Amino acid sequence: MFVPKDVILLPESSRTRPDRWVAMNVFARSCLGVSGEVVQALGRLDDIGVLDEKRFLCWDIERFSNEDGLLADPSRFVRDTATWAELWLDGTALLEKLKMHSIVIDDEAVYRARFQPKRHLLDHRNFGNFHQQHGQHMALKKREDPAAWWMRQKFAPDLLAVRPETLYGAIQWKFLEEFAAHRMQSGLEVIDLGCGTGIYCNLMAKHGASVLGVDPSEEYLSVARNNAIGGTRFVNMKIGQAGGLSGIPSASADMVLMVDALLFYFVPFYPGQQADISILLADISRILKPGGVFVSLEPHAAFYLTPWLGAVDRPFTVITEYLHKEFGVVPPLSEMIGSLIKAGLFVTAMQELGPHYYFKNFDPRGYHFAREFPLWQLLELRKIPT
Repeated sequence: MFVPKDVILLPESSRTRPDRWVAMNVFARSCLGVSGEVVQALGRLDDIGVLDEKRFLCWDIERFSNEDGLLADPSRFVRDTATWAELWLDGTALLEKLKMHSIVIDDEAVYRARFQPKRHLLDHRNFGNFHQQHGQHMALKKREDPAAWWMRQKFAPDLLAVRPETLYGAIQWKFLEEFAAHRMQSGLEVIDLGCGTGIYCNLMAKHGASVLGVDPSEEYLSVARNNAIGGTRFVNMKIGQAGGLSGIPSASADMVLMVDALLFYFVPFYPGQQADISILLADISRILKPGGVFVSLEPHAAFYLTPWLGAVDRPFTVITEYLHKEFGVVPPLSEMIGSLIKAGLFVTAMQELGPHYYFKNFDPRGYHFAREFPLWQLLELRKIPT
């Protein structure tokens, strides 16, 4: 029985409560609030179990914080220490609690074996990747449809605007507003793959482009068609499946845009998803005109889903994986760019996007973290000349 090297201790002290710590397993992404006495006890684990006459103070603070949004604070513990739920545990109960949160383990091999995909919805043994954890949490704890939740956490209730109080609004929407104003013009033929309810299609069309929105969801397309402006049209196609985009002529688009969608063709969002990144990229290459550009705006390969640690205005993070991801769902840049090059596309521009300053008033911690550690990356790609 021992504390694995995956565990860190973070101070959450204040003048009134100086003795509060977060014990975090950065690989298992689990947390427990502990007092200094528990920290000391971690150095004498063999004695804790026989100290049933003693009471140790700790706090239940772990929460699946991404239930607030995919770009919400992913650190997985309650920030407001005033609301921490106190637990006074004897030695036996404390050990059970520490093991439950992987702060203490009995066997290294058994613990390491838990880092594999979940086998089914009720699998609480294996940690699984983020998509699996999120789906399980939504289905079993929140009793919500993940697809409906996804739209609600990003868009206004009418699905016609990006929520400004989220990082989607402060980073993605603000960037695309400027992008459309500078890059769209009359006569430009644009295809938005995974267009959803057509918000970005309408934005580009307002600046003169002729935009085709493509999505596999008829529910989203119905909203898009009911609110379409001149210069847009919307079709249902099976993106990423063989023949799915055959209705779009070759060499017909000046620009193909994908926003928060390409990652799902590397790591499926749900079990059984039929999608192939090579099919999708071959279609994009085929659809682009000579000199046309593919614009991909995706969660950042390194910093998406890493914890927001440190002081509000002096953040740091812990990166536990990059090239070989068990939890993360965005491919490393080498894999993404390698797949794009294989499809006959090469990178002509890259940006790492930060938040608009207004967001500091909504979420200071999120603002400062995203300002230092970008949460979205923009790649622009063109066809390799033959």
